[in-house]
Amino acid sequence: MTSQELEIFQHLGIKCVIDLRSEAENLRHPEPDLNMDVYRCSGVVSKGGEGIDFSPKGMNQIGEAGEKQLQVLTRYYVDMPFQNEAFQLMVKKIEAGSIPMCIHCATGKDRTGIAVMIILIMLGVDDETILEDYMLSCRYRQKVLQKTLQKNAEEIKESSILKQLLIMKDGVSEAIGRAVLKNMHDRYGSYEEYLHVEFGLTPEKLMELRDLYLM
Repeated sequence: MTSQELEIFQHLGIKCVIDLRSEAENLRHPEPDLNMDVYRCSGVVSKGGEGIDFSPKGMNQIGEAGEKQLQVLTRYYVDMPFQNEAFQLMVKKIEAGSIPMCIHCATGKDRTGIAVMIILIMLGVDDETILEDYMLSCRYRQKVLQKTLQKNAEEIKESSILKQLLIMKDGVSEAIGRAVLKNMHDRYGSYEEYLHVEFGLTPEKLMELRDLYLM
């Protein structure tokens, strides 16, 4: 942030910041002094408990390597909404009324995108509207995305996998977004059960939150 951006941010009335980046990402680009509560909790954690650097890497691969990379990234996405301490923290802060809240990661579209999906699910938003909101990253990053695709046009002709990876690098994938929502349904049968098991949100609590935030 520039000093002017920081001043604007500090006058938005934001009560807390949820930083979904890994420790390594934070060390490379530390959070500025925001004069408010900042909670850093990695949005993607390995099975060994280490925060995963989810910044774009290995996105220019083709053939078998590209297919493997796509499989790995897809698994990270579809598993992200489950047993995730960062998202549990986010929901607790929402319950506690720490609103307005700023949620961010490195690019503001992947970990942040899934986090916002969960918030919209809490508020009872339908799947298509959730996906429409998720896909806005491609609209707002359209120039960056088009530049990347044009730069790699020749290689893309030889590998559809490369195009998918590059879209995930500079935008978001609708197929991935749908896979995330489907996995939540498949594991729990309903969003209500998902929210109950993962975050302890009862139907009564959901109604209370919706009454509060949808006025």
